[in-house]
Amino acid sequence: MAQQEQRHRPLVHPKPKDSIVKQLYGTAFRCAKPGCLRPLYRMNDETGEWLLNSSVAHIHARSEGGPRWDPGMSAEENQSAANLLPLCNDHAAEIDDTPEHYPPELLHAWKKEQLQECLDLHRSWPVDDAQAAEIAANSFDPHRAGIAHAGATTVITAIRYAGLMIESARSTRRGAVQAVEAWNAVRDRANRMMPAFDANGERVQVEPSRMETASARDALLESLGKAVHVLEEQIGPLVAELHAVQAAAPALRPWCEWVEDGARGLTRAAGRWPSPPGPDDGVLQAAIDELRRAAQALGDVWRGDDAQQPPARCSPRSEEAADESDGARAARLHQELLERARPWSRVRHRPYDADLYEQLVDSAGVVSDLPELLSLLAVGLPATTRLAARVARNADDPTFRDLIVRAGRVRPLAVSGFLLKYLAITAEEDGRTELRDLAHATARQVLMAEQWQDASVWAENRSYILHLLNWTADFSDADRVRTTVEEALLHDPGLLPAVLVGIADWSEPLDDGGAGVARGPKSMINTLPGWLPTRHIVVMINEHLPEVQPADEDASERYTDDTRRYASQVLWLANGNPSAW
Repeated sequence: MAQQEQRHRPLVHPKPKDSIVKQLYGTAFRCAKPGCLRPLYRMNDETGEWLLNSSVAHIHARSEGGPRWDPGMSAEENQSAANLLPLCNDHAAEIDDTPEHYPPELLHAWKKEQLQECLDLHRSWPVDDAQAAEIAANSFDPHRAGIAHAGATTVITAIRYAGLMIESARSTRRGAVQAVEAWNAVRDRANRMMPAFDANGERVQVEPSRMETASARDALLESLGKAVHVLEEQIGPLVAELHAVQAAAPALRPWCEWVEDGARGLTRAAGRWPSPPGPDDGVLQAAIDELRRAAQALGDVWRGDDAQQPPARCSPRSEEAADESDGARAARLHQELLERARPWSRVRHRPYDADLYEQLVDSAGVVSDLPELLSLLAVGLPATTRLAARVARNADDPTFRDLIVRAGRVRPLAVSGFLLKYLAITAEEDGRTELRDLAHATARQVLMAEQWQDASVWAENRSYILHLLNWTADFSDADRVRTTVEEALLHDPGLLPAVLVGIADWSEPLDDGGAGVARGPKSMINTLPGWLPTRHIVVMINEHLPEVQPADEDASERYTDDTRRYASQVLWLANGNPSAW
């Protein structure tokens, strides 16, 4: 049996002698691959020391089964100078990784050209015994050669993945561009068909209705989401290769971190569009350029060429943190919290994380006053409470039941309502009907019990009044809600401004370069809910704001404060006029 195993063991020829290595470097100056100008040694710019920048490759493999193995070659022929080729580290790895692209005939031609170049330049690298031993160890020692080979392979693969991410970011952006173009086409059509002017006769921008722009808006969100999904799938293999590079060459860690940071920055940039449907900015292109610079520098430093130094890594925060405002810091921390929780929205098997759930509920209260704008959809109250419910998905029944009960006690009411809504949806997705029903019952209880005569309730929930009272009407009926709101106004007429704010919707009209066009978020009342005590509110407006006249969205801009502007829009709609949205 032992003799049979010996017969099947692969043949391995002896290592070339150091004298052969001296001969090779005495007749070569640069890498043998045509067009590669890397010398076999390079100078350290800081110390002036000459450093080995190459290794010796076999034209016909030294081991049976290796690249270009020749079974008819003798040991003497295999270790002779005629079968050996000095190459830079990258190309020494490349010819063995893809031997089908580098047949023996091609490599022999390279060798002939390398010898001729040495004669033409009268330059080579006469090496001493110690240097020959170092070259032989780097080239023929399985461990050291393996590390160098693995490093070259992983560096090339990492750079290839970085290039793939750049191309993917560009290609997926086309869908977002087309969606914004479609959105702006709807806006242009609306302005051609419905010219509008302000109180001074200046032309103003007309915004189409949400229904008209819904398809373009959805297409934009879908395209941005697709871009992030594609890049997130590619960043995993890239990071894995970068870790492999660091294992083979720890000194490259700063450049690997630069590439990883650039890839993550590109992914973030690909998922945003600045103030849609406005024009794209340069953030995505800047992210592409940064990743390209990082990948180029990683390749340069691996090859031993002059390489750009990586920037100081902002971990966890750079010096800019000292200038960060309280609001900016809160927004950053909230965004980081959502990023931590998003894996729970992508898969169903992650275990319940009690600490993360509590942090999301607390953070939901912080963002509960943000209006529902397109630019805030990913970070606002609905998104935050939806993630909290996903984090709670795999809590056991007693724990999930306790979360529902506690959600009913959370305030502001909008946080409680959205949290219970998504807990119910999550329970229903998993067939936990008893828990779904408990969440619905709890939501009904807290909505029906709310004291709408309290001004603080209107103030705390001003961005979600429509949601809350619509849900209350669903759980009871519109007449009951109408009576509740009317009684609140009778109890405290000073609630009228809060009621008007509560029934307003938000949009994000943008400046297209024309004069008199406002930028940024904008609100207006475009419909009167069925539960609204419209007659009573009209009487209150006429009594307390007699100077206010019915006006549509554009004409109501003559009123400088929101209460009068909203009031004019209510009178306009109450008279049976259509909404401009």
